[in-house]
Amino acid sequence: MQKRSSSLKIIFTPVSLPPALPICGGEPYSQSDNPITYLHVHDCLELGYCFSGNGVFFVGEKVLPFQAGDMVFINQTEVHLARSAPGTVSEWSWIHCDPIRLVGHSAENISDLDPTPFAGPDFLNILSSSTHPALGRIVQRMIEELRAPAPGGDAILRALTWELMALMQRTGRPKVERGTQARRDYNRLAPALQMLARDYAQPLRSADMAHQCSLSEAHFRRLFLRTIGRSPRSYWYNLRLNMAASLLRGSTRSVLEISQDVGFESLSSFNRLFLSHFGVSPRAWRNDIC
Repeated sequence: MQKRSSSLKIIFTPVSLPPALPICGGEPYSQSDNPITYLHVHDCLELGYCFSGNGVFFVGEKVLPFQAGDMVFINQTEVHLARSAPGTVSEWSWIHCDPIRLVGHSAENISDLDPTPFAGPDFLNILSSSTHPALGRIVQRMIEELRAPAPGGDAILRALTWELMALMQRTGRPKVERGTQARRDYNRLAPALQMLARDYAQPLRSADMAHQCSLSEAHFRRLFLRTIGRSPRSYWYNLRLNMAASLLRGSTRSVLEISQDVGFESLSSFNRLFLSHFGVSPRAWRNDIC
């Protein structure tokens, strides 16, 4: 059997935006349930809308469950990738754009169009259209205009982008921003992040992850906490619970089966940790009582 690589690559994926109208995308996209083996980052703002399905998004240090009706906002500083719930496919559309170049010539305050501050552990990249209906409508309208270009479409896309960024300002700008050093730290931790993404349902030890990163266990723990914002163990529990939350909404398997699928040996332990993390029991979460 071929040995699997333990290196989680971080890939820079530039997007070629049209110079005259720096926005593109909108096509249907099917997101598979393939395990996370790399993360990527673009050189522009990426917007997404989930039309069906559910799963988990990895955005930097964050693990965010998604479901149909969710909108995704990821700027050019955050590494990311999505995975649909095991055994399923989710349907998306993606948009790439540069708001400053797209709208800047007519904006009174160009800084309001800069997506850079919308990043970091305090920013939730996934926004539900049920709680942010205006944002959901805007992204869907942008997708419609890109899929079926018509006279006046350029002006409509500029207006929608301006409205989107104005509404995003109301969500509040997190103070934490990512820089070059953070990117180097992510690269250093890449093998451990892949182990966690790939083998989250298996017993994992900090010593093994530190070895994969060629670090002492003490140094690994300090670097992980500084870069990710939580301990390796806390990140591992968070990842498994978020994957379980996604499976509860997207499958008919029992709570016991799902707890075992994500690596919990004890149902009582799973129920206790889920309640502590989400504020509701797994059964209440499945029934949308949250």
